[in-house]
Amino acid sequence: MDFFTIGMLVAALGLGLILLLRGKKDSGHTEPKISPVSQKTGRKDRAQQALNLDQETRFIETPRRKSYRLLNESEQELYHRLREAMPNMTIFSQVGVAQLALLRGRKEAQRLSGMAGRGVDFIVCGADFSIIAAIEISWPTADESGQMAEEEKRDALQSLGIPLIVFRPNNLPDADTLSRAIADAIIRRNRLEAERE
Repeated sequence: MDFFTIGMLVAALGLGLILLLRGKKDSGHTEPKISPVSQKTGRKDRAQQALNLDQETRFIETPRRKSYRLLNESEQELYHRLREAMPNMTIFSQVGVAQLALLRGRKEAQRLSGMAGRGVDFIVCGADFSIIAAIEISWPTADESGQMAEEEKRDALQSLGIPLIVFRPNNLPDADTLSRAIADAIIRRNRLEAERE
């Protein structure tokens, strides 16, 4: 036998002996009872008690929550494409229709109060922060209520003089297509404003 093998056998024998002695020492030990969770107990302690873990198992990895993001992956992709297509314009995300109505005045806000809680993914503004268009990412809906909700939003925005552009998440446009869509929106916006006067 070589020295490495002899060393391994001695180490295994020593480890076995330590575990054997430790087992005899703990044989008279009873399992600790877990008391009900009190209000003063911390979150980690409550999790440990709920899982019925002893102190030696406290190093178990707990699942991590996903970080909260304002935009999902499709929205982030479209945002970056919008920035590329229109570097001189300002883009706001997750804007409520009721907020847009309030910009037009109290009367418009009261008229569109039913749109509270409904919003659009992006608002594109010019350098002077004048609103050019609203952009939404949504899947086509087969049910009538989903179509009605989108039309209701489109009508509310048009009544405010804001054209709505809708893109599908699986078919996001490139920067050139976005530039053309925004140019069309500027023309529609001017027409809607003329109709409002």
